[in-house]
Formats: sequence, C-alpha cells, structure tokens
Amino acid sequence: MGLLRRFGLLFGIRRRTLSSARSMILAGDLRGVFRRSVRRLAGLRRAPRIDHEEWRRRYVDLADADRARILDRPSNVTFTVTIAQGDGANATRTSLADQLHPNWSIEPGADHWSIHLAAGVVLHEAALWSLAIAIDADPGLRLVYTDHDHRAAGGRHTDPAFLPDWNPELFAGLGRISALVALHSEVNSVGTENLEPTAVAHLPHLLASVPGPPPTHGPADVARSAPTPAGVPARVSILIPTRDQGSLLETCLRSIRERSTHRDVELVVVDHETTEPLARRIIDGLADDPNAVVIEHRGPFNFAAMMNRAAEAATGDVLVLLNNDTEVVTPDWLQSMAAHLERPDVGVVGALLLFTDGTIQHAGVHPGLGGLMGHGHKHRPGDDPGHLGRLRVAHRVAAVTGACLAIRTDLWHRLGGLDEDLAVAYNDIDLCLKVRAEGRAVILEPRAVLHHHESVSRGYDDDPIRRARLQTEVDRMRDRWGDRLDDDPAYSPNLTLIEPGFMSADPPRTTPPWRT
Repeated sequence: MGLLRRFGLLFGIRRRTLSSARSMILAGDLRGVFRRSVRRLAGLRRAPRIDHEEWRRRYVDLADADRARILDRPSNVTFTVTIAQGDGANATRTSLADQLHPNWSIEPGADHWSIHLAAGVVLHEAALWSLAIAIDADPGLRLVYTDHDHRAAGGRHTDPAFLPDWNPELFAGLGRISALVALHSEVNSVGTENLEPTAVAHLPHLLASVPGPPPTHGPADVARSAPTPAGVPARVSILIPTRDQGSLLETCLRSIRERSTHRDVELVVVDHETTEPLARRIIDGLADDPNAVVIEHRGPFNFAAMMNRAAEAATGDVLVLLNNDTEVVTPDWLQSMAAHLERPDVGVVGALLLFTDGTIQHAGVHPGLGGLMGHGHKHRPGDDPGHLGRLRVAHRVAAVTGACLAIRTDLWHRLGGLDEDLAVAYNDIDLCLKVRAEGRAVILEPRAVLHHHESVSRGYDDDPIRRARLQTEVDRMRDRWGDRLDDDPAYSPNLTLIEPGFMSADPPRTTPPWRT
C-alpha cells in the first residue's frame, strides 16, 4: 500500500482527493500538497453535537420571567381546535388546558382560525400564544406553522424537525407541513397550494411534540421514478464550456446523446483554446452534427462570458448550463427539470449532482454553510433521503450550481444572463438571486441526477492570483446583495452553519417571541 493511500486511510481522506494530491506531486507542486493537506485536516472539524433535551432546556423551556412577558401581552385571536381520536388524545387535551393563551375552543365558533391536532401531540405552553401574536402582527396571514420534535415512550424529546420557510413543493411532496398548523377559514376556498408566500408565516420554534419516532421516508427510488409532469418544451439548448480534457467531454456528450430520453436537444459547445488532440477531434467532429454549434472563446477563462455567448447562439426554449465534467445518470433529467419551468412562478431549476464515488456533491446551495455558499448534504450517499426527506421531492432552495442549471431562454435574456465581472465564481448564485428577487422560485429537482467529476478541469485555488480574484467576487456579491445574500428559504436558523450542517445550532440564530 502506497504512502499516500496509508495517509488517506489514517485521516479519512477520499480517494479522489488522494488522486489530486498525486497529480500535484508528479507536477512537483509540493507546496500545493502541503497547503491542501493543512486545509483538509482543518476541515475535519465537525459541528459539536448538543443533547436535544439540553437544547430544549436552553432555548425552548419557559422561565417565570418568560411567562410573565406572555401574560403582559395578551391577544384576542381565538382558535377552534380539533383533536383526532386515538391513543394519546388525553395528553393532547391536557397540553391545551395548560396553554398560556386562553382563547381557544373545542367547539366550532365564529372565529376564523382552526387547528387540527393528531392524537398524542403535546403543545408547548406558549404554542397558541405564539401563533396568536404572529397573526396580530400581520393580519394578512392565512397559514401559520411551527417546528416540532418527537417524544419517546419515556417522555424524552428527540429528533427535532427544524423546518424551512414556506416551501410548497417540499410540503406537498412529503404530504405534510408540521404537527402544528393554524389555518384561516379562507384557506378552505383557495387551498394551501395557491397561497401567496406573504400569506404564510413559519415560526421556527419547537411548539409541539409528536409521539414516537419520526416517519421513515420510504425507498430510495420513490421520488426519482415518479412520473414527469407534462408540458416539456420542444427544444432544449445545452451550453457546455470546455478546454482540452477530451475524455471528460466525450463522456459528457455521449451520456447526453445515449441516455437522455428527451430528443430535441441542441448542443452549444464553447471551446476555450483547446489543443489536446482527443478533445480537438471531438470538437471538430461536431461540425457534422446538425444539432450542434461550436463557439470559440479566447483569452482568460470567464465562465459567465462563455455562457452568455452560447446563449446568444442557442435556439432552444430552455437553456441548460452544463459543465463538461458531468455525466447523465437519470434518462429523464431534462424533462424533470424543464417541466418546472412551465410554471410562471419558477425561474431556475438545478439537479442532484454526485461525485464519481456516488456520494452527493450538490443538492442545493445554502448561504453561510461552511463559508459564503455551501452545498447541502455533501458526501452523503447518493440515495440518501436528505434532511427530513427533502431529497425525495423537488423543493425550493436559495440557489443551485451552474454546473447543471436550467432556465427559460426568455427569462435569461431579460435578466441579462450572467454577470461577466463574476468571471468564475458566484455568477450562478447571482443569477439565482436575481430570479428570486423577481418573486420566482429556484427549485432543486432530485429526480435529475448526474455525476459531476468536479474540479478535474478547473485546477486548484492555491494560486494567489486566483485567491485574490475569488475575494474580489465575494466582495462584489456582498456589495450587491447585502443581507439578502444570507437569506435561505430551505435552511432553518435552528441548524448549524458548521459543515456538514443539518444539526442543531448552539445557539440558534433565532429568538422565541417570549424572550424578545
């Protein structure tokens, strides 16, 4: 066994990383190997775990001062509460009797707000009061929901469900919102799927506890084999930037042609000064393909400029930005992505990307996770259900990577494409933020799966010039978007921003209303 392999086994370094290190050694870049090793060892830090009972004691349980503040701030909002029959219904009724907000009734009344509780759900004593003051603060609300956790047989609290903000695709796909949801009577006529986001409030506080363990999320192939929605556009233009790396490009193009079930596809390849013989033969051979266009790009690498030129030449109704180091896995990837774009409230769709070893590389971007922009669920198994089962269904995210990103052509041109001053990094994030600023959703579609042999053709970021460029682009994003850069519709403030994420934050980035 070689020295590098032993080193990797000792410190848990992946084989792909070792391959990169070996390449750097062969190139004589020993300093680069050292810098990468130091960063890797530093990255082994993990978010400290906190016992959930202790977390509740610190951030959920009421002190006498909290109760006094609640009683000093009464609300006239009245709720009609129904309780499903079954084991534990008495515990639910007891938790209602203990509420610090007295305006509720089991019997239907003239009030406009209703709550349905499953048998055994136990409410936090400030649950109804928290709902009521949120409604008082915003009379336009029509649905309010909270977080919840679970109670084991002995009464111990476990498995918090720290939910995202309003994410209708996610909740519809999972078939549930939360254990505690207050609905206005108007929702019966319009339906939750038609609610405007401004009519929904998420209270990111554990205000209910559900008996038993959390639900399982079913077999790995449930969501990814679901029927594709109708309405896929006739023509899709796939924009691929490339330089050398002929074997990667060949794999990418072959997988598109041989595995994609959507046939009306145009390939727009942007050649950045390719000289490698194999890559040159592949690119030159596209001249014989009536559904392919080749554009030349000269000068420094600028992903945004290359994609903008490709989009000008494209003829499809939908543009798909695609790295040359990707490989199609699911044949209906184009249909499942493009179908979302038929909805006027959706602007961008991204795919689930896997490393070569089958683990997750990209499942949506979360601002602040491990840095400015982190990828959720990174290095989990490719068939992992994801946090609370979200990788089973399409759902809203803050942004998706430009390594595989779909957008309608008309929207792309109206937004001006990618910002060419963001030459390499964050141009895809910037596009997603522009889409969301228009009130459109950015969707991650986990049924669209591709391998992403990431960073093979990009090189390393140890170069001081590259690091300076990256910092310039970070500063530009901060100046442009300010606090909106940190807004994440898919990641709870109760979850840590230390990688790998999806564990309880200590402390959380939110304060319950009784402590305000």
